[in-house]
Amino acid sequence: MQLLRRLFPIVDWLPGYRKRDFGPDVIAGLVVLFITIPQVIAYAFLAGLPAEAGLYAAILALFGYAVFGSSKILAVGPTAIIAMMTLEATSRLAVPGSEAYLLWAIKLGFIVGIILLVLRAINFGAVISFLSHAVASGFITAAAILIIVNQVPALIGIGAPSATHVLTVVQHIGNEMINFNGVTLTFGAGAVILLWFCRSRLEEWLVRSGLSADWINRLTKSAPMYAVVISIVFVFFGSLDKEFDISVVGTIPATLPIVQFNGLSMKDIQLLAPSALLIAMVVFMESTSIGSVVASKRREKIEPNDELVGLGVANIGASLFGGFPVAGSFARTVVNHSSGAVTQVASLITAVLVVTTLVWFTPFFYYLPKCILSAIIVMSALQLIDIKSIRRTFAFNQTDAVTFTFTFLAVLGLGVESGILIGIAISFVLLIRNSSKPHIAVVGRWQGTEHFRNILRHEVETLPNVLAVRVDESLYFVNTRYIETFLLNQVADSKDIEHILLICTATNFIDSSGLEMLELLSDNLEEVGVTLHLAEVKGPVMDKLKETTFYKRMKGEIFFTTDIAFRTLTKMIDS
Repeated sequence: MQLLRRLFPIVDWLPGYRKRDFGPDVIAGLVVLFITIPQVIAYAFLAGLPAEAGLYAAILALFGYAVFGSSKILAVGPTAIIAMMTLEATSRLAVPGSEAYLLWAIKLGFIVGIILLVLRAINFGAVISFLSHAVASGFITAAAILIIVNQVPALIGIGAPSATHVLTVVQHIGNEMINFNGVTLTFGAGAVILLWFCRSRLEEWLVRSGLSADWINRLTKSAPMYAVVISIVFVFFGSLDKEFDISVVGTIPATLPIVQFNGLSMKDIQLLAPSALLIAMVVFMESTSIGSVVASKRREKIEPNDELVGLGVANIGASLFGGFPVAGSFARTVVNHSSGAVTQVASLITAVLVVTTLVWFTPFFYYLPKCILSAIIVMSALQLIDIKSIRRTFAFNQTDAVTFTFTFLAVLGLGVESGILIGIAISFVLLIRNSSKPHIAVVGRWQGTEHFRNILRHEVETLPNVLAVRVDESLYFVNTRYIETFLLNQVADSKDIEHILLICTATNFIDSSGLEMLELLSDNLEEVGVTLHLAEVKGPVMDKLKETTFYKRMKGEIFFTTDIAFRTLTKMIDS
């Protein structure tokens, strides 16, 4: 039964589902629908796909994650960043909007799902650690800017550029600006203002009206649907698509999704796997981050490895029925939570309502201006830019600031995928660089206590002829030469040193290079009359040392604590 619950988290909560939870779930599912429909259609266009691809992806993702996901509140479906990554990965293989392009996007989503399941099979939920906060922040900020810049042509009514790079788009806008469509620009700007007003000012007005906080939140978060409905009414009754050449969504097939997957070849996998792996990492990072934040507010938790299954199934389901890669949506999850959703029944209701919309109401979306979708995308992307977080990054840690800057510039200049890879590479290079020169402190006893602190920071008691050193890092190939050089230089500078005490409180492991360094250091020190001792060696490290010849041959001692070491060495010196 426990295995069944791990494989199908829905089994864990559905049997105990209460009737009183159904009402809140229905309301939440309905409210989320109002933001889901315009967003998923917008993100489908952002990914270079037809509107129905976004609707299909949303339906199957919501159903799949509800059954296999560990979060009771996460809303899964198309998102801006994943849509942008899909566009970049797939546009290299086919022309956006073509049938071949759709097939490649479907295959990409399927491979993303398979990769997520494989990562779960090897318990690789820690994959999120490969993307540091600085890399993730730089990537998301640059991707948001990239998304916004790429929506400008649609907002002002000019054709799309040949590539998505910022400089290419800016140059294209400059060349085509003279051909802008004034009515399209008016609609786009009006939608941006409306969305901004609902997000920034409408809440204040509604508070004065005496509405409850829940209803205020629902009304403000449903702003994308207001823009959609108003624009459709204007275009339909004014025939603006014909009179002023406003680009509209057009016909959306009013049919249920059917299986559109026609298999994978080895060549397909070779072409898509690198991009799919990066997308899978971002899907996992984005979704677990959102899920964890919302779960903490409800005093719940999510299981990262189980999330890999839920997200993997969601992506496979979406791709099998004509969708593209999906992830947890921040905006829709927050709306789901604030609207009172109790379980994933809310997502199932949203999925059913999307199906209803697809079958009965898609003709109404024929007159939806594409500039409105661009406005929705722009306002969603703006939410991804966290100025306060960026300021903290630059103020707190120089290494993170460098990593953020390189990632940010790489994404803008070279594209999303290259930017992520460069960001990860830079973060590893800087990590290795910092680890190669660990902090080393010469320590002494703090005022007769059993505590030992840096002699440069505190007035401490030291022992004559004893150099007590704390290395704040594990001993491995990256830093062994630096540590050895530091200790030998200390001995060279002070002829009175007879004992070196290496305090290993921060040493979590020692590799073969570290062991070799200890052996050579012990021998070299012995030749000049200095004995090497160790203190506070952790259990797992001690277990490894006991198996080595170094442990059997070393002349010095390994002390349980630094205090015991100081007391013992004091007796040695006095005797």
